[in-house]
Amino acid sequence: MATIRPATPADAPDLRTVCALAYRDNPLMRWVLPDDATRTDACAAWLGPSLDRYVATGRVDVLTVDDEPVALAAWRLPGADATPHVTATLPRPAGVLQALVGAHRAAEVLGALGRASDLAPTTPGPYLNYLAVHPDHQGHGLGGQLLRHGLAGTAGAGGTAWLGTTDRRNLPFYGRHGLVVAGVVTLGTSGPDLTVLHAPPHPPS
Repeated sequence: MATIRPATPADAPDLRTVCALAYRDNPLMRWVLPDDATRTDACAAWLGPSLDRYVATGRVDVLTVDDEPVALAAWRLPGADATPHVTATLPRPAGVLQALVGAHRAAEVLGALGRASDLAPTTPGPYLNYLAVHPDHQGHGLGGQLLRHGLAGTAGAGGTAWLGTTDRRNLPFYGRHGLVVAGVVTLGTSGPDLTVLHAPPHPPS
């Protein structure tokens, strides 16, 4: 039986594992971390500190099957950055990326990703950074359950919910949930296209 609940710090190992396995072959991860042999570990190392910060200051919904976390949705809420004291002792995702790929490459990647902010909603709204389903549980509608749950749960946060994806296979999925394409950014000179989508004003029931 699938159940959705808020994440806690105790979920951190499972969150890292689910994200690393779900994103391992994502076009963004292949561009940033091209070594097939180490990409899963590198994904866990890079995304882990980001997930920790979302648990501390944002919103992370965990979907469990028979009490095992198998999927998650991590949202950055408007105003979350106003509490830096909460994350002061946590590793910085940018610092971890620099350790993995070097300072020059990290700056290139983060600069390219930052261009997506030009396509953000005019009024700051909830940002869905991660929607990840363990590969063994994909294709069963779990991602849709999490997305609908998150859109409904963040509706009172103000602004328009939005997200970005480099995997074009995700676009029909988001389209079925009412999200619309706001624009496309090409990451760097050799990176994938990042499509930014905005949620409808009223989440579908």
